[in-house]
Amino acid sequence: MAIADPDIYEMDEHHGIDIFIPGALVEREVDGSRLFRVLLLTGAGFAIVVAITFVMTVFLVAAGLITIDIVSFAIYFAPWTFLILSIASLGFIVPPIFDARRRGMPLGDIGIKSDSPVIDILLGFLVGGVMLGLNFIVTYIINTTIGIPDDGSSDMILASDPMELIAWVIVMFVVIGFSEELLFRGFLQRRIEIYFRPKNRNCRGLALVITSLIFAAIHLDLIGLPVRFMLGLFLGYLAQKRKYSILGPTIAHGVNNAAVVILISMGF
Repeated sequence: MAIADPDIYEMDEHHGIDIFIPGALVEREVDGSRLFRVLLLTGAGFAIVVAITFVMTVFLVAAGLITIDIVSFAIYFAPWTFLILSIASLGFIVPPIFDARRRGMPLGDIGIKSDSPVIDILLGFLVGGVMLGLNFIVTYIINTTIGIPDDGSSDMILASDPMELIAWVIVMFVVIGFSEELLFRGFLQRRIEIYFRPKNRNCRGLALVITSLIFAAIHLDLIGLPVRFMLGLFLGYLAQKRKYSILGPTIAHGVNNAAVVILISMGF
């Protein structure tokens, strides 16, 4: 049984090149040591985001935009503050881009590519809509089953005015959607699949499940883990079907997240 090769169109594109050209090659072999390094770099991306968030939080507290009630242990965010903190997600893109450049690989090797942008965008909106519907259904089932009260945590992404809402939508696509899909689908999942390719016929399924679990766990939200795992499956499957272009998954990710912000801001 033949196994689909996510890089086949890239190899066709460079067919006939017999002289090494920096950025013209793609990664096609991943051994144990390489996979371990990829996992370390993925963890480094998370660490960078945490570090940036900590530094930004210190400055925002000093500026009075974040206040802490010591008596009730409540944290209050001024308008736009949590949105500003979300910019820290750009830290996710540092390790994969650094790794690609260090190894002389093109950015297409980590998913920044698309041979059919219009199709990728349309599929992104379609999959994002499906994800959004299932997101609310599964979240509702979990909340009602466990009996989780509303602790007001959703207020952190509540837009205070139309301009902030527009900014949230942009950030969900350009910052959060792009950075997370670059790290988890374009970089991590693709290499896990390549690692398992010669070892297991179900390499695509293994890569999809493992990456989705890591994606869900790295958000540090136990209650939300099942939902994020499900969303990761959709995003990862779309990436696989689109030869690991992250354009479609980025759009789908942005649609889901932006719609959640809009609905919360509208009081739903």
